[in-house]
Amino acid sequence: MPNLNETLYFIVNPRAGNETSMKVWKKVEKVLKSNAVHHEVFFTAEKGHASRLTAEILSGTDRDTRIIAVGGDGTINEMLKGALPFPHAILGSLAAGSGNDYVRGIQKTKGVAQALRLFQDNAHKAIDIGQYETDGMDGYFMNSLGMGIDAEISAEADRSRLKKWFNLVKAGKLIYLILFLKQLFTYKPGSMELVVDGEIHMLKKVWFIVIANQPYFGGGMKISPQSKLHDGRLNIIAVHDIALLKLLAVFITVLWGGHLKIKNVDSFSGKMIKMKNHGSAKIQSDGEIVGKDQVAAAVLTDKIRVMIKD
Repeated sequence: MPNLNETLYFIVNPRAGNETSMKVWKKVEKVLKSNAVHHEVFFTAEKGHASRLTAEILSGTDRDTRIIAVGGDGTINEMLKGALPFPHAILGSLAAGSGNDYVRGIQKTKGVAQALRLFQDNAHKAIDIGQYETDGMDGYFMNSLGMGIDAEISAEADRSRLKKWFNLVKAGKLIYLILFLKQLFTYKPGSMELVVDGEIHMLKKVWFIVIANQPYFGGGMKISPQSKLHDGRLNIIAVHDIALLKLLAVFITVLWGGHLKIKNVDSFSGKMIKMKNHGSAKIQSDGEIVGKDQVAAAVLTDKIRVMIKD
């Protein structure tokens, strides 16, 4: 058990979940105050601010420090970047975005009350993460990195006016399902080169390739059932050469992970992965667009400590 006088640090992204994050924070703040839990809160003002705030907090401490995101997958991803240089960092998250795949697949808490108990118990482990490089820029991912229709959906979801209304009724992940159905009829699959630990795979009519560190993406789709957080590897799912109707079957079965039995839904595992699109395709990292057409990724073993429910 941690020292009860230790401080919990919260970084709130006021825009996450189309501002539903502020409702989550107000509820949490009442609980913290009523239980006399030592805490400090910081609010982000712009993209990248969560990373800087995380580094500033950790620069001022010299022992295990618990920092919790109040936002979505993008917020915890920013905090990861700020925390990596500090071995005393321990990260957590309160689900307040649209997808919340980090909380679903890594932290594994359900609801605010359970998450707060975890943060105070301070049960934590070091987990693997992914590192990527694209167009001379590098970054990290906890959940997944993908190229193809999944990135197109992420980009459109970020712009969509529907996202606000779905978040208001606590159905933010439905926007990903709606946009997937839309993209089925507009996205043009192209050829991609996939290299896994030096082995080359030339794939045609690729709908998407996802490099997964944990099972879930897209607001709860179980894209990579075999992914583990501590195995020193990344799992890769490639969907290619598949007819539209069969793609709909993939879309349905991915909700519970049954898509791996469908022909031309290929699964790989490796430590170093490269993807190159022979055309034009966006790249997403934890739901944020980070580049296009070409990317290299690698696993970093036991790289960051996170609060995690067994």
